[in-house]
Amino acid sequence: MRTNCLLIFLALVIAGFAGCSKDTTQPVVVTDESAMKSQVMQSDSVAEYNSSSEASIDDNGMQPDQYGTSASSMTTGPGYTVAAADTSYPVRWGRRIFWNQVNRDYQVVIVGDTVATVSVRETLPGQFWVGWGMRVTTDSVVIDTVVKKPFTENVERRVRFRRIARTDDPYRNWLPVAITFVQGKTDAAFSISSFEVFVNRTPFNTYTDPLNTYFRLGLFTGSVPRFSDGDTVGIRVTVASTDTAAEIAYLLHGMAWGRPERHRTRMNLVSTTGGGGSYTRIYQGGFIARLPFWALYAARYNAVVDIISKGSIYSMSEPFANEFWGMPYLVRAR
Repeated sequence: MRTNCLLIFLALVIAGFAGCSKDTTQPVVVTDESAMKSQVMQSDSVAEYNSSSEASIDDNGMQPDQYGTSASSMTTGPGYTVAAADTSYPVRWGRRIFWNQVNRDYQVVIVGDTVATVSVRETLPGQFWVGWGMRVTTDSVVIDTVVKKPFTENVERRVRFRRIARTDDPYRNWLPVAITFVQGKTDAAFSISSFEVFVNRTPFNTYTDPLNTYFRLGLFTGSVPRFSDGDTVGIRVTVASTDTAAEIAYLLHGMAWGRPERHRTRMNLVSTTGGGGSYTRIYQGGFIARLPFWALYAARYNAVVDIISKGSIYSMSEPFANEFWGMPYLVRAR
């Protein structure tokens, strides 16, 4: 009898503790802001463009001046005259970003309870590696010195949301409807003024304000540019500069996070005007839009124009300086 009473007493005590523990558990509060931040990171229509832009600017170290699938390139830049065969000069270069040190900040602004903007700001630390050496053959080089230039790239893209419901679940209330260009820069003596796009040699559009130019997500007027597999896409960019030495412009395209396709093509300098510390330069390049082997119907990318100072590559002492704009685009099957 006493044993039964003891067992009952212990059961009541355990139940009491369990009840107290349950009562003190605090539910996770999901706000509109946290729901939108989560969608920026996880929604395919946004996250794939963001991951593409990150992949585009990461060379993973030193690379040839141009690399990738040659069939996707339209132009080849003139390059610079190299030194004599027995003199060391830059033969490989590229960014190496320290992804484990990247800082991401999401600023949410809700306007009138129906429209919201999420500014995705990234601080990307890394090094720009330049391999100095000599070219042995067309495809092989000997590197004797590697110069590593530290940099911090400040990157931003904005995502617009619209309220679509008023439920108790914030995840059901907001939908991403548009994104902007991605823009990144370090301290530099130049800036991009305009970004012109041509499709099959026909003018498509001109953009001058990357973080206030929104592309709608979906099949609507003003949506993310859609190119068919095989289309030729031309890019012409205008740069305002105080540097007497012309910058080096690259077109980065067809890159998706974790995928093998990577393309860096030198853009041609087609004109220079001005003087006395105030120059306007126009660069032009292009690529052929390709649907990758791993995508059946469509793939999301960014066409990134990456402007780099000449001294970033051709001087051992000058710091790395650049600015880039990246336009989201979609390649679809014909």
